[in-house]
Amino acid sequence: MNLPKIAILMASYNGMSWLPAQINSILNQTGAVVCIYVSDDFSQDGSYEYLRGLSENNPRVKILTNKVKFGSAGRNFYRLIKDVDITGFDYIAFSDQDDIWESDKLIRHVMIAQEQQADGVSSSVMAFWPDGDLKLIVKSQPQRTWDFLFESSGPGCTFLMTPWLVGKVREQLEDNYSRASEVDLHDWLTYAICRANGHKWVIDYRPSVQYRQHQSNVIGANSGLKAKLSRLEKLRKGWYRSEIVKVCQVCAFISNDAQVKKIYSLLMNRTITTQLKLLLYVTQARRKFSDRLILYFLICIFLF
Repeated sequence: MNLPKIAILMASYNGMSWLPAQINSILNQTGAVVCIYVSDDFSQDGSYEYLRGLSENNPRVKILTNKVKFGSAGRNFYRLIKDVDITGFDYIAFSDQDDIWESDKLIRHVMIAQEQQADGVSSSVMAFWPDGDLKLIVKSQPQRTWDFLFESSGPGCTFLMTPWLVGKVREQLEDNYSRASEVDLHDWLTYAICRANGHKWVIDYRPSVQYRQHQSNVIGANSGLKAKLSRLEKLRKGWYRSEIVKVCQVCAFISNDAQVKKIYSLLMNRTITTQLKLLLYVTQARRKFSDRLILYFLICIFLF
């Protein structure tokens, strides 16, 4: 039986401390043929030189040439989605620069995708800290009807996608009338586009990635007082609602579901009436019960 061919899209920036371990864990995947495509955002710590040297000696590692600075992981991943030729690949996966993949991550998710006829697979992660602490971050709570409008399925580093899905994301990124490229989080956008098209996404309960925690993490495990305060500040400034509006607009144009369009219209005007109507959707808006309670409260006090 032919092994599945998988294109790995990796965004890097000043990740020299972690890149060797991350890349080795990808190249040592069992049951799959991998090719890593890296877009480095003008690193200043030797990351680019390391990656260039690796690509010169290993045909399974390819580094893209950058002419402009992207300034964020999301924009860097969007560049990869648009520029990497995925012709001939069976699946595509996202990779961060600082994690360690379980050796069977890809083949396990390929088998799940095939068995359940899913266009996207993601999973829980095992967060780990420099002091050796571990914490299982569970993402596999049952999916809700509208969760894709309000959150991602989990960290993008766990994602496995079909070429069809990546093609659909690319279409939105290249559409001048779409706000897809304005969405900060590439993983959330990808999950939303899959679900808005009525296609299946599976969230695996088993962690597939050792999810490194450090000061430079863009998102991280979102645990601890500092992370909670950061989330509250984003809520206060309207970041979360703004991102939902952008995701909803993208989904409203591609979905045949009238309720998606209804949620988008409610979000466009914040009045007492629209806030009350939004409350009707909260039970299907987030996967975790505690998150639904928090969202309900925030809508009631107009903090969302």
